[in-house]
Amino acid sequence: MKSGKNKTGPEPGLPERTAALEQGPRRYRARINRAPVLDRMRVQELAGNIHAQSRLLEFLNLFLVLLPSRVNNVIGALASGDLEAASAAAQSLASSAAMAGASRLELVALLVDTDLRTGRMDRARETGRRLGPDAAELASALSRLLAGR
Repeated sequence: MKSGKNKTGPEPGLPERTAALEQGPRRYRARINRAPVLDRMRVQELAGNIHAQSRLLEFLNLFLVLLPSRVNNVIGALASGDLEAASAAAQSLASSAAMAGASRLELVALLVDTDLRTGRMDRARETGRRLGPDAAELASALSRLLAGR
């Protein structure tokens, strides 16, 4: 007997991240929680691309300094209902998070942007509520990494 579990799911072959983007906040909450706060493999890849440990440390420190304002830009734009500003801020946050190995924050920012692009402001706000706590958890993980722990 076939299960109807995938009837509303994404088409076969779509990447997992795209699948998460197509689901509502309650349905993708578990997927967000499974995403690593800090993907150390990405950070190591970045170190290989930069060719210098000191430049990697500079980048990660700058990312940490700018993180609160990037998160606040998304949250503020969502609160004021400025769709364009919220979308741009979410894209910027997702991009910088990806470069820093912040997989969970990247996913949440992408989900916020996707919700905005599809006109789901309430859902974007609901998802956006995760940004502060997820950014705080990331900042702690990055601080431990930078301190060598």
